[in-house]
Amino acid sequence: MDKKGRPGRRRTLSEQDILDAALALLAEGGADAVTIRGIAARVGVAPNAVYTYFPDKAAVVRGLAEHLLGRVDHDRFADPSQSWRDRIRAFALELRAELLAHPGSVHLMLSHPPDGPHTQAVRETLLAILADAGLGRAAADASYLINTHLLGSVAFEVAAPPDDPEAGTTRFRWAVDRLLDGLAAHVAAVRAERSAPR
Repeated sequence: MDKKGRPGRRRTLSEQDILDAALALLAEGGADAVTIRGIAARVGVAPNAVYTYFPDKAAVVRGLAEHLLGRVDHDRFADPSQSWRDRIRAFALELRAELLAHPGSVHLMLSHPPDGPHTQAVRETLLAILADAGLGRAAADASYLINTHLLGSVAFEVAAPPDDPEAGTTRFRWAVDRLLDGLAAHVAAVRAERSAPR
């Protein structure tokens, strides 16, 4: 009601409002705090209003994970003038930083893998980089390997944060470089096999 006793304007709601509320709940209470009732209370509407935009909590969670992937700066790892190793390292470090900035998000991604346009864009960019590296048909398996390492290492880091965050970054970078060494060795071995006399 306004000062003259007339009904106030109805609260307008958008999908972004819901995702912002979910992100705030995630920051405050972790993955378990992201509920339809919690989101509704946060934005000042009845729970049914949230269901207008998302059919259930799983859809909200996937939307939230998709939202976080949309915050990753693709330009940092899509530049073809950079080597494939530099681009994958940039991708891994960028996504790790985003996930660590929202510690509950890695659990959400593991339990409800996102599948929206940002996810697809990241997937396609990563596959393109790995194809540039010469992995060919193995690019999909290499992408799975990179994502598994990335999400797994962040999950461990969230569960047991290092005393020195910089040391955690150094350890992560070292592990990514060793993984890239392995992929480079695989490419070299395949090329050597193809060029060997029959």
